[in-house]
Order: sequence, then C-alpha cells, then structure tokens
Amino acid sequence: MSITLLFDISGGELIIILLFVLVFFGAKGIPDIARTMGRTMRQVRDASQEVQREIHKGAGEVRRTVEEQRRSMLDQFQEDANGPAGTDADTPKS
Repeated sequence: MSITLLFDISGGELIIILLFVLVFFGAKGIPDIARTMGRTMRQVRDASQEVQREIHKGAGEVRRTVEEQRRSMLDQFQEDANGPAGTDADTPKS
C-alpha cells in the first residue's frame, strides 16, 4: 500500500530526500535552513497581506468615488425634473 503525500511524493521518496538533505547540509545546517525558510515564508505572507490591504483600500476609494458620482447625478436629475429655479413655473400666476 502506497501513501501519496504532497506533490505526489511517496513516503519512501520523502525519506530519501530527507536523507539527502541531512548528508548534503549536515545536522548543524538544517536548523539554519529551516530558520531561513521560516523567515522567507513570513516575509512572503506579510507582503501578500500588504498587497491585499492595498487592494481593499483602492476598492474602497473607487466605491466611494462611484457613490459620490451617483449621488451627484441623482441630484442633477432631480433638479432637471423639478425645473430650473426662479422661472415662471415656480411663481404662482395671478
């Protein structure tokens, strides 16, 4: 029975890879590698969160601008529908 792990690597292949890493980098080098990988992953995650914040901030600005333009257009349409101010239509005739 074969257990399939991440990236379609079986358990035996994973053990061979780990042994290669141990031989190639040595027991003292592995913690440094793990630490470096952890820092790199944290930096990537932080950068990704920063990009997401910027996207949300930009989307909020666009949303506010569109809402302001929509309100402005609605106000203009209402003014046009009511007629221009100060015309004979606004004053009662006697």
